[in-house]
Amino acid sequence: MSREPSKTANIREIARRAGVSIASVSRALNDKPGISEALRERILTISRDVEYRPSAAARQLISGKAAVVGISLGRRDFELRPYYILLYQHLTVALHRQGMVPIFFPHDRTASLPEQAGAAILLGEFADDPRPELMTSHGVPFVRIGPAGESFSVAPEDRHGIYLATRHLVEGGRRRIAFVGDDLQSPHSQHRLGGYRQALDEAGLEASLIDIPPNLDPALTGYRWLSRRLAHEPRAYDGLVCETDELARGCLTALEDLGLEVPGEVAVTGFDDLPTLAGSLTTVRQDIAGIAAMSVELLGEALAGKPPRHVSMPVELVVRQTS
Repeated sequence: MSREPSKTANIREIARRAGVSIASVSRALNDKPGISEALRERILTISRDVEYRPSAAARQLISGKAAVVGISLGRRDFELRPYYILLYQHLTVALHRQGMVPIFFPHDRTASLPEQAGAAILLGEFADDPRPELMTSHGVPFVRIGPAGESFSVAPEDRHGIYLATRHLVEGGRRRIAFVGDDLQSPHSQHRLGGYRQALDEAGLEASLIDIPPNLDPALTGYRWLSRRLAHEPRAYDGLVCETDELARGCLTALEDLGLEVPGEVAVTGFDDLPTLAGSLTTVRQDIAGIAAMSVELLGEALAGKPPRHVSMPVELVVRQTS
């Protein structure tokens, strides 16, 4: 009696069993050059053993275009923040390991992504972001790195991380704590703001927001805005919870120039724990490499036609000299 075809047998299973990349499996299944005949036969034998039946997603995956994954930033691509640079590097490594080819798509080239890539990873989510609808309308499987929604998505536990940072300052005796962020009307900022407000509500303290308009250099912009505000009220705050490490660095420079001692007079926290910026900064560490790996795993599920899901990646507070 013949066994039933495995419902889980797919191109990734063949690649795993053969110990090769998805690209090599694609070459074997499509009779393309680039691999030895011995390897081609081994891959074909495995595909027969597992009774491989390519789904529509798999047929897309082994075609030329669908092996390409478009990595798309939002409308503020020009920032190219260190966070996104590091995330892009990890995504590139994770995709290459799966035999996929990443291509960077600036915001002004978003419309061309469905023509050049078979899947997408969307970064830099913003209010009324049209990219998810664009991908859906063109049948392009995609993953968002951002808050939970209707599609596949992955994100650090932003709200919890900011909550931990704010509570840390409260427990340290701070009572005039401001949240420093840029474009605080964006969905990303609103999510983190929730953690800040929760910690202050629990402590019976009032919220104070420093909303910094976006610019080419968040650290420099944060420095300028905070310098202006504190120049008029140098003792307005005894704690600053910053949305990113870059903004925290700008705030630290402003406080130093104003002669305010950190953390004696003002404590400062960041978010991300970026290797190039964190240093002595108290910050919330997120697993950027883990987020990249999970994004690629979810993309595989999207290509396989599985139901969308959201994954929250844990964060941790790292206490250093600025608090």
